[in-house]
Amino acid sequence: MGEPQRQPLTLDEFLAITWPEGARHELHDGHVLASPLPMRAHSMLVINLAVAIRPHLARSCDVLTEAGVLSSTRAHSCYQVDLLVTCEPPEPRQRTIHAPILLVEVLSPSTQAIDRNRKLPDYRQITSVQEVLLVDSEVMHVELYRRFEGTRWLSEILRDPTDLLHLGSVGLDLALADLYRRVVFPAEESAG
Repeated sequence: MGEPQRQPLTLDEFLAITWPEGARHELHDGHVLASPLPMRAHSMLVINLAVAIRPHLARSCDVLTEAGVLSSTRAHSCYQVDLLVTCEPPEPRQRTIHAPILLVEVLSPSTQAIDRNRKLPDYRQITSVQEVLLVDSEVMHVELYRRFEGTRWLSEILRDPTDLLHLGSVGLDLALADLYRRVVFPAEESAG
């Protein structure tokens, strides 16, 4: 006999759960998905980008890591974004961000399928979002999706250390070499 199937959680039930410190959980169509602790490269990329973005923000805007974002197309889904920028006023005990302008996911082998196939399409449906950035943690590879003309999107792929990442949503130009500063790729680990 198999294990009994659990009833899908509602968004309110999910948000009421107190998770252990450092645990990462998301709600996908009513089902909780846990993520392993991130690799060092993942953390370095998030920090490098946050540090680069912060000085460019208006005083009314914030750069946040591991913030909650609700899907606008899936009633029982809440994603934990690696990094985002929002200019919405903060609220007491706020657990989700309602109007992000930039969403960033750092891709790893265990998360990239969900990040690309589920989160990216959902993120592009959030009307406040101007840009979505996917940053690979295993190789120097960045994909930038930029909204134009309301519902249309342009994509740009950057791979060279001298390539300049232009984030119009926050007014930042950043060389890939600076984004990937001190990030060691798996091929470099085995060679060193």
